[in-house]
Formats: sequence, C-alpha cells, structure tokens
Amino acid sequence: MFNFSKENNLNLAKVYKKAENLINSVPIIKRRRRWRYLFNFFKYFSYAILALILIFIILGGNSWLNLYRAYTSALAGRDNLKVAIELAQGKEFKKALSQAEMSENNFNLASSKLVLAQNNFFIAKTPILNSQLRDIEYLLKSAEVLSRTIDQASSIGQEIDNILADKPYFKFSQLSAKQKEEILKLIYESGPELNGLKANLDLIYYNLNSIRYGLLLTPFKDKIELLKDELNQGRRRLDNILPLMQILPTLAGYPSKTNFLVMLQNNDELRPSGGFLGTYGLLTMKDGEIIRFDTHDIYHLDMPVKDKFNVSPPAPIKKYLVDKWYLRDANWSPDWPTSAEKIIWFYAKENALLSAVNKINNFSGEFDGVIALTPEVVSDLLAIVGPIIVDGTEYNQDNFQEVLQYKVEKEYIQLGVPAWQRKEVIGDIFKKLKEEMFNLPFNNWLAVKDALVENLLQKNILVYLSDGQLEARAKDLGWAGEIKDTNGDYLMVVDANLGALKTDAVMSKNINYKLEQTTSGFLAKLRINYAHNGDFDWRTTRYRTYTRIYVPLGSKLIKAKSDNGKNEEIDVKIESGKTSFGTWLIIEPGEVKSLYFEYRLPINLTPSADDYSLYIQKQPGNDVDSLVVDLGFKNEVKSYNPTGFSSERLDHSRMRWETDLNTDKMFEIKL
Repeated sequence: MFNFSKENNLNLAKVYKKAENLINSVPIIKRRRRWRYLFNFFKYFSYAILALILIFIILGGNSWLNLYRAYTSALAGRDNLKVAIELAQGKEFKKALSQAEMSENNFNLASSKLVLAQNNFFIAKTPILNSQLRDIEYLLKSAEVLSRTIDQASSIGQEIDNILADKPYFKFSQLSAKQKEEILKLIYESGPELNGLKANLDLIYYNLNSIRYGLLLTPFKDKIELLKDELNQGRRRLDNILPLMQILPTLAGYPSKTNFLVMLQNNDELRPSGGFLGTYGLLTMKDGEIIRFDTHDIYHLDMPVKDKFNVSPPAPIKKYLVDKWYLRDANWSPDWPTSAEKIIWFYAKENALLSAVNKINNFSGEFDGVIALTPEVVSDLLAIVGPIIVDGTEYNQDNFQEVLQYKVEKEYIQLGVPAWQRKEVIGDIFKKLKEEMFNLPFNNWLAVKDALVENLLQKNILVYLSDGQLEARAKDLGWAGEIKDTNGDYLMVVDANLGALKTDAVMSKNINYKLEQTTSGFLAKLRINYAHNGDFDWRTTRYRTYTRIYVPLGSKLIKAKSDNGKNEEIDVKIESGKTSFGTWLIIEPGEVKSLYFEYRLPINLTPSADDYSLYIQKQPGNDVDSLVVDLGFKNEVKSYNPTGFSSERLDHSRMRWETDLNTDKMFEIKL
C-alpha cells in the first residue's frame, strides 16, 4: 500500500496523500452519521456519570458533612498538638496542658464524626471507601492518644515545676531536704503514670502500623513513617526510664534509709569483675541526702583477721597467688551478682572478727546493695566539674588514676603518712568531688547523667541490689553485670592479673574470633593477642594472667596453645551456665604473645537452622583495643546485623566485622 524509495525509507509525503484520498473516498452522509452516533454516545455516558454521582451523594446522605467536620476538627487538633509540644519543650507545662486537652478534644470530635460517616450503609458497603476511612480512623486515634500522652507528660512536668517554683535554675546543693524528698516521692509514685505513657506509645505505634496507605494517605506516607521511627525511640527511652524510676528512689534512700557497700576496683590490676578491690566505702542515703560516705583501705579488714580467718580460695588464686581467701580477692567471678554476694559474705565475716577498735567505723547491719566503680568514672566526672585540689595535689581527668596510685603506693612514704592511713586521701577526693558536683547548675547535670549512663553501659559502674525485684530492674537496664543467658553463640574473655602490680595499664589486647560451619556443626577458633608495652618499675612488671574464656554450655575443647608452641594446661569447668576454659600466661616487658583455643560448639546451639547469633560480652574494666569477628556458613547469608563501615561481606556465605569492645556486642545472621 505504501511506496518506499530505493533506499527503503518511508515516504511520508506519499503516506499522507494516500490517507487523504482514503478519507475523501467515504461519502459525506456516512461521515455525518458516524459523528452523530459518537456525539449521542458521549451525551448518554455523561448523563450516566452525573446520575451515579447524584446517587452517590443521595446515598451518602449526611456522611459528607460528617467527613467535612471530621476534617476541620482534625486540623484544629493538629494545630493544638503542635503548640502543646512546643510549650512542653519550653517547660511551659501549664499552657501545654491546656493545649493538649484542646487537641485531645478536637481529635475525639473528629473520630466521632468519622465513625458516623463510616456507619452509613452505602459507605460501609463500598470496600474502597471503607478501607480509606479505616486508615484515617487509625491516624486520628493515634493523634488523640498522642495528645493524651503530651497531657500526662506535661502534668508530671508541672508537678516538678511546683516543687521547684522558687528555684528555676537551681543547683542540687540549693535544694532543701523537703524539696529533695518531694522530688523522690514524685519519682517513686510516678510508676503508674509512666507505664500509662508507655502503653499510649505502644497503642499509637500499633495504630500507625495498621495503616495500609490507600489513595488518601499515600502522600503522607513518609511523614507517618518518620513519626513511627520517633515513637520507637520514645518507646525505647521509656523502656530504660521505667526500671530506672523504680531503682532511683532506693539508691537515693527513699522512702527509707539505705546502706550500700561501695567497692573501688582498680582496673590497672585487672580482676574478673573489673579490678583489684583495694578500697571499700560505706554509703548511707536518706531522702536524697548523703548521710555517710567514708572509704577505707581493704587491708583494714583483711589484715587484722589473717590469723582468725581461714577460707580456701579458688584453685588458680591458691596456685598462683595466695593460700587464703580474703575480701580483696572476693570478686573472682565475672558474674557481678555472684561476686557481689561473695563480697557481702566476706565483709560480714571479717567485720564480725574485728576488735572493737578496728570495727568502730564499720557498718554491722545488712546492705541494700553493692556498687562497684573503676577510676574511669571519677575521670569522666572530673571532665565535667573541672580539676579539684586535695592536700595541695591537683587531680584532673587526665592524671587522676596515675597520680592517685603514686600517692598511695610511693609518695605516702616520703610524706611520712602511716601505711595504715595511706588511702584516706581517697575519701577526701570523693568528698571534694561531691561538693563540686552538687554545686553544678542544673543544665550541667545532664552531662553528669550522660557520663554515668555511659559508664554503666561500659561496666565501669556495676550495681547489685539485695531486693530481688529491684535487681531484676537493674538487669533490665544493663547495670547488673551478670553473665548473659543467651540462646545462641556466646563469648566472654576474662583476664585476672595475679601478682603483676598495675601492669594492665601498659597492656594492649585484641580478640580474633573465627567460626566455620562444617558438616558436623560449628567449629570456633579464638585467638587472644597480648602486647606488653611497659618495663620493670614501681608500677609495672611481667604480666601474669589467669585467663578464662566463657563459651556456650556443652562446647567441647579440641586444642589450646600459646606462642611457645606447646599445648597448654587447660582447666575446663561449668560456671554461671557456661563452659569455661582457663589457663595461665606470663608475658615479659616488650613481648607479644597469644592464646589460641579451638572448640566445637554444641549441636543445639541455634533454635533455627536459618538463624545464628553471637553475643560477645565485655569483661568490666578490660580495655580491648580491637575485636575481629569472622563468620563462615555453608549457606548464603541473606541479611546481617550490625551493618555499616565495621562490616564486610567476604563472599556470599561469609561475614567479617572489625570493631571495639567498649560495650557488649551482638552479631546476627539470617541464612
């Protein structure tokens, strides 16, 4: 039909000419008839559409008015809510309460109007409309509950404002005893309100999660998803705050006086729960007031009873250190609740044997708990309050640990201080630090809070509470230092410096964990590297460590060796629900050595063949420079966590991480 040129290209001019001839060949009468048919079709089709719209409006009845009222009420509620949040952030809680109540009422009205619209027979029987309105209902309910949440939070804020009405920019030291008691009472009694806030956030998240993003809400999807992320953060914060609110009054001595045994752990002389117990303190709290806090040399308890007290120590202590077990070595278990209970037991036994002269400053009742601290806690607080001067010596965040060690190990001799009193300076330092902290403006206390939380996460602070319910809350917060009960793979490397002075201060350590999945199960290969960067002096010597690794219960040791090439003598035990492998290692100054363990994990390690998890727990006080985790499987790795710059996919079935061990680490694999 179409003509092509010799070059086989389409000749458009000829095509157009042929089309024109074809149209002109149709009789004009036929063409008019066809246009008339087309016009009539569109006319009747338009009538049909108009009729359908009319029917739609008639059947919808009053619903459209209800929908409009729901829309306008929702807009008003949104504006009220925005103002309420801004006022609450600005600590204008009274005004925030009013706006939050108005917002809740507006969203409540919007929800009721929406329900009236949904109850219309025609809308209820129209799936697409019903679905869209259901999504809007979830959104309105979420907004209503959020308004209620802001209302409750503002109410708590208002109560605090009422207590501090005359001290808007207070320092803790300026609070009266009555104000401290009222604040603690508010915290103590706020549990139900905070649980209500958490329940509200859970409900909002559930409602938002039920939205399927139909036509009307699709444009708002990004904003709703962002709100869900923020809600999740709020839920996690409350998950931490709730147990804290239960523990804090007890720590502060409310509603009744509390007594704590405070153990200062020197991690330059590392022990299983964090460090050598060189100093103990007696702390009494009442309504937020420190009634008593004095510190004593641990040998004030141990030495006077050395001929009256005969307890056989764990085998490694007896073999490599001393024949008898005293309070100073009581923290042999890396499970802090176990060590804390042993510390209380030793304190009570030794204190009971002291003469009246020696026990006059000690506490003879029952303790409400044991709190352990490493020097990093004091250094971090000094970073906030600034340097302090005690007896002419400046202590700051950079020199605290080293200067204090020199003062109690060497300088006391030059100053003529009796050995029995050489550690009394520690109590003076804590007294001065407390004064400086309590004189900080309120805004600086946020930095104090952050420093304490960070030290709790890094296990520089460990808390044991004698009350079982409160101890459970401490575990929820990650404060308790217990050996974790896990369903999957597990690893904890625990060093114990036995007779090596303060040599941990000059040791570098790293851990390399490699896993291979074979036809007979999981094979684990662990290498722990040590580098001695010090020399022989008053503070450091050759490093002597009894090292234990804790692995899943039922793991079977295949071999263990060190760099000297011989098989090591390994102690295999069951402790704290784990299998442990222990051995002895000596590292001279300037040397680099390693321990190597190869073992097979139990067959029932993972609950599912498609899931693998590894929990690596940090030993309190132990500074590990790097951690390398290399996991290989028979099947393809579909997903993994954590992601980011520390992770590397070596091939389709193998993952590698290189990270730190400042806190506990969890690695998860989906196959």
